Amino acid sequence: MKIISHRGGRGFGTDNTLEAMEKAVRAGVRAIETDLRATADGRLLVCHDATIWGRVVRRTTFEEIRRHSPERPLLSEVLERLAGWVTFNLEIKEAPAREVGRMLDLYGIAEDVVVSSFNIEEIISYRAEFPGAVTGFLYRMPYGRERKLERAVEAGAQILSPHFNSIDHALVREAHGEGLKVYAWTVNDEHDFRKLHAWGVDGVITDRYLGMCELLQSLEGREGLAG
Repeated sequence: MKIISHRGGRGFGTDNTLEAMEKAVRAGVRAIETDLRATADGRLLVCHDATIWGRVVRRTTFEEIRRHSPERPLLSEVLERLAGWVTFNLEIKEAPAREVGRMLDLYGIAEDVVVSSFNIEEIISYRAEFPGAVTGFLYRMPYGRERKLERAVEAGAQILSPHFNSIDHALVREAHGEGLKVYAWTVNDEHDFRKLHAWGVDGVITDRYLGMCELLQSLEGREGLAG
């Protein structure tokens, strides 16, 4: 099972900041999930919410955002410091898929990064431009899951990424049967983690990276002894 640190190293500092990511990496984090939005002047900003201090990101230039929120990094700044040290799971919130791929390609990691979205059209667009890329389809609610599986397969996604409450053992089996891996978000409770691990979930996104790594080692150690 792959463990991924949520929102750019949550628990190591302010969400989605370079400072938190660097601290997370120094602490031993090896996989980071973070979020992308495009500014009014087309810069790829690491940011979860649609607004920053009341300013809508897509209507605000990067210069203005940097003036009011100097801690908020560009994707290029993150990659300049951390590419090669940590793997990334990038969620496209509101940004051109082509520009995201070009940026990753510039750093030679386009085929090593998971690019995910709640918007299936973003996944289709990204795969069209970068057919060798790894993509994931995110969703929250469990209803219509058969159609969601179909859409993920049709879009060429390799990962199905539901909220952990929308996962059961049958879904994991069905996804694996379609050749999809299953990544769960956001898993912070040890009981939930144990259940997902027993079902064969392939990855979890968590606010408790180090604690979940310890739990995974414990579970795998017991399995090894049992074997």
